[in-house]
Amino acid sequence: MTFEQLAALCQEAAADLVARQARPLPATVVLPLAEATRVTSLPQLPEADPDRFDLLARFAADVVRPAEAPCYGFLAEASLDAGGEPVDVLVCVYGARKRGAMVTAAPLDGTGLGEWGEPEPLDPTAMPFLAPLQHAVDAAAPPAPPSSPLPIFNG
Repeated sequence: MTFEQLAALCQEAAADLVARQARPLPATVVLPLAEATRVTSLPQLPEADPDRFDLLARFAADVVRPAEAPCYGFLAEASLDAGGEPVDVLVCVYGARKRGAMVTAAPLDGTGLGEWGEPEPLDPTAMPFLAPLQHAVDAAAPPAPPSSPLPIFNG
């Protein structure tokens, strides 16, 4: 899987989340794994960053590390200031082993999900609670040799 494919997969999961869930949308982790993509909603994501960090650290220890996941996505509804007016958006963060994370957002309205903005590198201080996910994928075993039939992450 390339980084562009990871972005597309996470955005596809976002569209599915918007189509299937009532708002407010639950925070969701997307894990592309060899056997299937695992999508896990976190409806009780705490408000405080330290509590979010602890929850995602447990998730990383219990799910991401044992699966040797080489990449992840994180989706969350948010409200952004756009010229003095609040705009509801779905934020999409995706990261990979030894690659870091990118962030983008798409507006949410009565008709669903709008167009995704241009992705940009995620400043680690912007969402410090995502660090456990990035650390877990950074610790994943290197990809299998090219002759392997398993899907792998190729930067």
